[in-house]
Amino acid sequence: MTLHELAANLGSRLCAVTETEPDRKKERRIVFALEGVFAAVYSLLVILVASLVLGTIKQTMAAVLFAGSLRTFTGGVHARTPTRCALIGGVVFGFLGLGVKYLPWPAGYVWNLLIFLVLATVILIFAPRETKTKKIPPEQRRVLKAWTVILLLLFFFCLVYSLKIKDSSLTKALLLGMGWQALTVSPVLREGVEKRKEGEE
Repeated sequence: MTLHELAANLGSRLCAVTETEPDRKKERRIVFALEGVFAAVYSLLVILVASLVLGTIKQTMAAVLFAGSLRTFTGGVHARTPTRCALIGGVVFGFLGLGVKYLPWPAGYVWNLLIFLVLATVILIFAPRETKTKKIPPEQRRVLKAWTVILLLLFFFCLVYSLKIKDSSLTKALLLGMGWQALTVSPVLREGVEKRKEGEE
């Protein structure tokens, strides 16, 4: 049973229990929400297993926290199925966790703040990301952009704090998480993924 089938089955049962008359529109909304929750939990479990195998659970979860919170407002490329999304997430965040743990990183403020400014600029230019099937209304776009700015400001203060206390793991988790999210909203990865999807159809 796929995640969509599981969500559809559970959504149908929930509506049958709470509604005397079937409401297809409400049922579709519930199924969509359940599928999103199931996919997120599934992806997180795969990432957790990958980080446990690699011995980088704290580093990986830190990168997931920064990238995931940004993704909430900026969007990003999507895989064709939740299973593929989870597997890609496991691989990507597994490598990010290894990067946080072992990657040499420049000390001091200058290079780290410069990297932050470059990544933040890319995110602010291209986010929130639309897809061919899901367009973002102008009003919602403004709200998402505003929340992205707020989150990036919080990240900036977090970066300054991590540099002040010389916590290289926190610095790397923040910037690597931002780096992955900047890549997912940029035209480079977006166009490549969309072309591959078209080729598979």
